[in-house]
Amino acid sequence: MKKLIILLLFPIIFYSQTSLTNDDIYAAAGNEYETLLTNIEAGNNFPAVSELLHKIGMVDDETFKTKFDVLNQKWKYIEQVTSGNQKPRVAYINWTGKKVKGYSQPIITKLEIWGDTEYIIKFYINFWSRAINFKDTKPGETVTTRFLSDVAALSVGTNGQSKIVVTTAKDYYK
Repeated sequence: MKKLIILLLFPIIFYSQTSLTNDDIYAAAGNEYETLLTNIEAGNNFPAVSELLHKIGMVDDETFKTKFDVLNQKWKYIEQVTSGNQKPRVAYINWTGKKVKGYSQPIITKLEIWGDTEYIIKFYINFWSRAINFKDTKPGETVTTRFLSDVAALSVGTNGQSKIVVTTAKDYYK
């Protein structure tokens, strides 16, 4: 019996990377932005994130500089249009990855997006196509949604700042 369990678990552990093709991911997506954000090579998913941020009025802040680390990258997006002396609202993106044999780019293990609550919630409800009810959500609470092997957790802040953390379902439910 122990040998049977080991034989059944071996393929699951051995092939733990996402084996979905781009066609599988696109077929599961409910809109043009929704895509897998973890367990795939870095760069394959970032255009969707960047395009949606641009659509909701944010642009990459090219003056934002961080020390380059191939396994931990960070970007800053700022509000595209402000009026008067209003300070532009900000959102940050940070992804963490790991090197995996057989892949040229790191595999993303975690993606975090945080900043102005209005923009973070706009991103959350436009990126993932699952119906989400915010009516009973209070500041300080967390709302989750799942897309394939990703779990996206939105924490609504009490200080005008909110955060989305996307991890694999395996890591989220540990």
